[in-house]
Amino acid sequence: MAIGAIVSLSLTVGLFILSFVFKVAGKLRLTIPVLCFLLFSTMLNKWAKQHETLASIILISLFGLAVLSWFVSLIKVIRRKRDEKYLEDDITWQIRRAREMGVPLDRIQFNEHGDLLDQRTEKPIVYGDGVQFKDM
Repeated sequence: MAIGAIVSLSLTVGLFILSFVFKVAGKLRLTIPVLCFLLFSTMLNKWAKQHETLASIILISLFGLAVLSWFVSLIKVIRRKRDEKYLEDDITWQIRRAREMGVPLDRIQFNEHGDLLDQRTEKPIVYGDGVQFKDM
């Protein structure tokens, strides 16, 4: 009875650890390298020993692709943050220019192009066709 409890506990802890490893691997985009590593260490152990260089190249390549995807994601986040900052600065500048021009800003509204619209005429205040720029 005690042996059964120890085996059951060991199996439960092992599956919990494996679940945790796959959860972390999924977040880090390392699921395929982890699966490959587990296959090489268990079911394909004999093949991995015979072709150790090839197995290492496969694992390193998969890990390298994951790291490359991290860099691509980092670049996308940096670009998105830069674009958001640009849009925020542009909106601030348009509101400041509208105040300088004496346009009432009770209801601020922008069109699909990011232009500040005059609430009375529904036309762009600072940008757009026929808009006169002050001291530019």
